[in-house]
Amino acid sequence: MGKSKDGYFLIEYLVIAAVIFTATSLYFEDSTQDSKELELVSLTGTIELSTRESMDTFGLQNFKTGAIANLNLSVNSIQVPECATCTTTTSGNMLYGEVIITELFDFENRLGRVEGNLNFTHLLTFSTSQYVISEQVFFHWSAGDIESSWKLTLNHNPPRWLPKYDINTLFIETELGLESRAGPELLIKNPSTNQRIIHACLPDSFLCKSSSPDALIIASYGPGQQETLISDSIQWHLHDLSEYPHTNITDSFADEILPLENSIPNQYGFTPWPEIQFVNASTYLIEGEDTRIVPLSAWFNSIELTPIQIDLFGQSVVFMQNESQSVYNILASDGSMKVGLVIY
Repeated sequence: MGKSKDGYFLIEYLVIAAVIFTATSLYFEDSTQDSKELELVSLTGTIELSTRESMDTFGLQNFKTGAIANLNLSVNSIQVPECATCTTTTSGNMLYGEVIITELFDFENRLGRVEGNLNFTHLLTFSTSQYVISEQVFFHWSAGDIESSWKLTLNHNPPRWLPKYDINTLFIETELGLESRAGPELLIKNPSTNQRIIHACLPDSFLCKSSSPDALIIASYGPGQQETLISDSIQWHLHDLSEYPHTNITDSFADEILPLENSIPNQYGFTPWPEIQFVNASTYLIEGEDTRIVPLSAWFNSIELTPIQIDLFGQSVVFMQNESQSVYNILASDGSMKVGLVIY
């Protein structure tokens, strides 16, 4: 898998805006267990967008790296209304609030500023045995004429096991605090029972050290807020793609993330809409090697939350596109959807 290393960074930065702000999730090992006395209620701090990918995530392709994202975010627990006939439970968290980006210089050294709103939701669906069978991530970023929106579904078969780890087993105790064992440097400090300070580096920010981090994030804890009820998660619909011609459409996003083999005739794919007309569609075989990534897992684990797990293996990748959306599927050998992503 010659391209996998760069591809992993692309996947990480696809979800980085969500992941670096998802210090809002509770750890859902057991949805029936008693709530902790203190829950995460806000997330504040600054992140230096020191890499090209982190700038592009916020739609800042026309600006130099090094801008500062200032966070002022609130957290709400989410509960999907119970279903009397269902054998699963779904719960999660919603993060929302203001992000102000300063120190923003274009390539002519003109100084700018962006004020935007972030809305992020992470849902986990559990079986009766408390294994995760699916995850859903909804992300929306809006800042004037800059807007980004996408929805991601991850189906786990076999279901995903979430062992409960103590944070001290995941990080090394030092005189400065808890430090990450591997990956980008991360340092956790606990000045009080209702506050945690995270010093962290972005992926691919090779010169960053926890002593001079890209990010300084303060997670504040307090009494749990009233849960927000939302409707059930996104539904995916099967579409016959055999009418679309067998074309080898190069899609750089999928090609850089996944080791794709030859394109093959289109058969079917899944989208969130019952009916839709595509501009084009293409299907590719995937090389047989199993690949699983957990983007920015140290950031997640530093707040004792569940990292997003993305399984990048299966039988084929399907890419569908219309005038305003792009849809990606990873399909298993039995034709079921493992990964579904729609970008608006």
